[in-house]
Amino acid sequence: MNRRSFSVLYSIGFFLVVGASLVASHQFAKSRERVRAKDSFQTDNEPTILHLRQDEKKKDKDNSAKNSKPDDTPEPDVPYWPTPPKVVDKMLELAEVKKGDVVYDLGCGDARILVTAAKRYGVKGFGFDIDPKQVQDSLENAKKNKVEDLVTIKKADIFTLDLKDASVVTLYLMPKLNVRLMPQLEKLKPGSRIVSHDWDMKGAKPNKMVTLRAKNEMGLERVHKIYLWIVPWEKE
Repeated sequence: MNRRSFSVLYSIGFFLVVGASLVASHQFAKSRERVRAKDSFQTDNEPTILHLRQDEKKKDKDNSAKNSKPDDTPEPDVPYWPTPPKVVDKMLELAEVKKGDVVYDLGCGDARILVTAAKRYGVKGFGFDIDPKQVQDSLENAKKNKVEDLVTIKKADIFTLDLKDASVVTLYLMPKLNVRLMPQLEKLKPGSRIVSHDWDMKGAKPNKMVTLRAKNEMGLERVHKIYLWIVPWEKE
């Protein structure tokens, strides 16, 4: 190879190396531009996404406030379990309900005790329940049995009631709720009767307790207890 040929080859090699370097540099620059563009896109859009989420949260909060109902009706302390008719009869019999009595049913359910007392003994009855559905059921039951003139139903918290006008009080609550009612019950007139289905009242000795077998709404039979106290009761 002569000197002229070597010079030509060297020149060609030099231009190839420079060209490749320029191409690589250009591709690197374009790659950085794409990264910058991506970063710019994310930065520009992230606040928008955040703002949308805040707006959606505010919208959900507004909808919840719009659709929510005022919490002015506390949950009942006990679920409603219907007292079998046979037990209702025995409760009224044990209380010796008679003409002129006023029966208060605390947690009246569907008012079956009051309706029975009104039809059988012709006495006035007052039922109290915190559950609007039970109040409605009680009103319908009294109307169906045509004793609206004797049976009065009210939505009320039984622990705030003045019981002084009652001569008979019927209960189907729980032991701790019976105890909670004691300060109100002890203010009843002397000779007033309190009857409780299934549950006693700790601290007050019952005058009598009877048991009987009866079937519930589903046809299942079990032993039921009925407690009787006469005011003023004897302390245990």
